[in-house]
Amino acid sequence: MQTIPIILAGGIGERFWPMSRSGSPKQLHAIGSDRCMLEETLARMRACCPNSVAPVIVTGAGIAKKVADALKLSDANIRIIGGAAAGALTGTGASVDIIAEPQGKNTAPAVALAAAYAAAKYGDAVMAVVSADHAISPPEAFEQALARAAEIAENRGGLVVFGIKPSRPETGYGYIETGERLTAGAGGCEAVEVRRFVEKPNPADAAAFMESGGFLWNSGMFVWKASAILDEFRKHMPGLRAQAEAAASKGFTKEAIGEFYSVCRKESIDYGIMEKAEAVSVVKGGFFWDDLGSWESRNRVYGRDDRGNTVNGPLVYESECADSLVINKSPHAVAAIGLKNVALVAVGDAILAIDRSRLPDLKKYLSEIKASGKFPQELF
Repeated sequence: MQTIPIILAGGIGERFWPMSRSGSPKQLHAIGSDRCMLEETLARMRACCPNSVAPVIVTGAGIAKKVADALKLSDANIRIIGGAAAGALTGTGASVDIIAEPQGKNTAPAVALAAAYAAAKYGDAVMAVVSADHAISPPEAFEQALARAAEIAENRGGLVVFGIKPSRPETGYGYIETGERLTAGAGGCEAVEVRRFVEKPNPADAAAFMESGGFLWNSGMFVWKASAILDEFRKHMPGLRAQAEAAASKGFTKEAIGEFYSVCRKESIDYGIMEKAEAVSVVKGGFFWDDLGSWESRNRVYGRDDRGNTVNGPLVYESECADSLVINKSPHAVAAIGLKNVALVAVGDAILAIDRSRLPDLKKYLSEIKASGKFPQELF
């Protein structure tokens, strides 16, 4: 069974500002590891696929070369599709294909184009679609779950999603209500039918979901055969499928990909496909998982001290703080004294100080900061 990794590495990651910005998004930074998140994801996926497969990374055209540089591979082992070529594809296990998006249109177009590309290159292979900004450990448990999901996709068909047992009443994630149990398979990972997908809940519903035991977090990681997802696009987003097929017929040239993104509809794979598809299974991941979506995730990755603080980085002095985040990713000394429920983040050219209760609205505040005209554009 041949599994093709598809790594979604677009977006800016504004909720990690000031570290993450358009020219240096969060997937190119180390968060929870010594390697940048994209390197970490690529290494995890390489362990799950044969050497004959080149993982496919979908990212913005403006940072495609930076993505290639971050992977520390020779130019001969990287092909940028839809951008300036970084070299000829060798076909070895060290190779990577990068699809360069001229503009972001959310995940449905990225998945549709990647599916058309995988089908053209590998035939009706199994695709494993993951994001470049997830923390997962241990990798062996993830490999077992992926093997189980690939087995279901190959033998049972339909779409497969990874679900995570909730460890807290999280309101920032979507949920999956589980249905009938499927037969056991590779690795002993439990797989069940999906009864329904649920939007990000309010606090009361999140607590009820966790208490019931019948709901999982939706990790946003998927496994399916190329033919299965393309068929779902035919049913639910036929225009997008036709546009992806048109790009394929033109050989995925820079012009073809540019045309695809100029006309395709902006939509997420969850809204466009997953919530409408009928044959969906979920594999319960027996591994630690975290969507590294904002500074709050640093608590879960690095832990807290007995006063509820997470302190990370060099040259940090902290005293009498409580329930605060103090992150120093700059060469400067940072002294934090008496902070209560504050996130203090320092990078080389900017500092963010914000009440932690306001972190969910950071994108809104960032829009206001940009509109003020007080800071240079390169900060964003």
